[in-house]
Amino acid sequence: MSGPLTLGIDIGTSSAKAVVADPGGSFFISATRSYSYTTPEHRQAEQNPEDWWGAVCSLTQELLSIHPELRLRLRAVGISGQGVAAVVLGHNRKPLRNAILWIDTRSAPQATQLCESHGERIAAISGKRPATYNVEPKLLWLRQYEPASWNGIWKVMTTTGYVTFRLTGQAVMNHSDGGILLSYDLNRRCWSDEALACMDLPRSIFCDLAPSHEVIGGITPEAAGQTGLPAGLPVVAGGEDTSSAGLAMGVVSENDVQLSMGSASTVYVPLGRAVSDPRLLAFPHVVDGLTLLGGSMAAGGLAADWLLKALNDTLAPDSKSQALNALTAQAAQVEPGSHGLIFLPYLAGELQPVNDGFARGVFFGLGLQTAKAHLFRAVLEGTAFAIAHNLSVVREWGGSPQQILAVGGPIRNDLWCQIISHVTGMPLHAMEDRGGAAFGDAILAGMGAQLFADPLFMQRAHAKLRKSFTPHRESHQEYQRLFAIYRELYPRLRDLFPKLLPEQPKAEIAKNVHV
Repeated sequence: MSGPLTLGIDIGTSSAKAVVADPGGSFFISATRSYSYTTPEHRQAEQNPEDWWGAVCSLTQELLSIHPELRLRLRAVGISGQGVAAVVLGHNRKPLRNAILWIDTRSAPQATQLCESHGERIAAISGKRPATYNVEPKLLWLRQYEPASWNGIWKVMTTTGYVTFRLTGQAVMNHSDGGILLSYDLNRRCWSDEALACMDLPRSIFCDLAPSHEVIGGITPEAAGQTGLPAGLPVVAGGEDTSSAGLAMGVVSENDVQLSMGSASTVYVPLGRAVSDPRLLAFPHVVDGLTLLGGSMAAGGLAADWLLKALNDTLAPDSKSQALNALTAQAAQVEPGSHGLIFLPYLAGELQPVNDGFARGVFFGLGLQTAKAHLFRAVLEGTAFAIAHNLSVVREWGGSPQQILAVGGPIRNDLWCQIISHVTGMPLHAMEDRGGAAFGDAILAGMGAQLFADPLFMQRAHAKLRKSFTPHRESHQEYQRLFAIYRELYPRLRDLFPKLLPEQPKAEIAKNVHV
């Protein structure tokens, strides 16, 4: 075989994954590298950008050693990364300090202050309210507490931007990655002078922007020596990991819902126009002309794991799968609605659309007849209600999705998939994982190399469907009735959740509010 191939690499929080694939669906290999992050102090999470680069070099060297023909067959490279890690480079083009990760919450006071002073205006421009996960509050923290780092900044980059910079020497940020930042104008697809002024940040420290599939440069001789990749091999701007994963799943239409379930869950719908709603997140898809609107839920698979452990506190690790299967079989015998039991899945607070770190899990409707099968089914239904809650806000903006494309560990549970389909009233297609965001990056690389124009051309060739689920009218109607109660519970309890906690300093309170 001698056809063209493309390479995609996704830089996650705990590991990097590389995928090499061809447009026609006949060639697919992957490899992974793990690394860790540090927690210098409470509520802090940092990573050395050199760890990302080291993982990239190790991955490419491994793939090339096993498949030396890749040097001749590769046509382009695409990169994605964990969103909004703050990387600050000095004028010597090297990181001034470790990257501050999205899970770092040290900048809660700065985010809260931005919300109070300019929150509504920033949200209207960027599609997001200021929050600790984002880059700009971290920059304001640096300015206040690390003036030497702040004063030495040449450019601010994200994970993706840093790796593409190491590969090409070009300081460029793709629109999908940049579009998560608060400084980005979601309507005009550029940096916003007004938003920057609200935060008192200089435009000069932000990289130029480029479409995700655009070639921004070639592999430099230095990068070629470290990675083994051919010098001059084109590199595209790449994507943010959520949107690259959406492309890998085939989510490129307003008819589609992108659902990814792990310990947490994310749900997004592509829209053909820019939309801003403070309850959700909005940022550009890697596919030009589309905006992803949706959000994250703190407890997806985590909720089921929690209950399984609570019901089987002496369970051996190797018995977890067996116990989960047994409990799922019991829950499958329970009628939809779990005999009037509703679960709020806010075990770790909640992100979108509630945005409340004080929120906590609730079983509503416990009775003498309640058994563990009812509890477990209610947990599955509660997480499905959380998905439907996000989608209900999307529909308020004119979104009308028709089907759910889903990936992740919990999606291997047929009962869970069926419940989500019943609750949302949409077919759910459980997809096999074919490389995730890294495969999406390989597709972007193929577009940049002009191997094809349709972003779904390569995706369809490699996609594998595990199983499809369709909603039943009667079950959907019952869940609609219960969903109305679910929607009513949080507003009624919202003021009580903070009272469950001890008195806290103002900074700690700010930490718990997902502004």
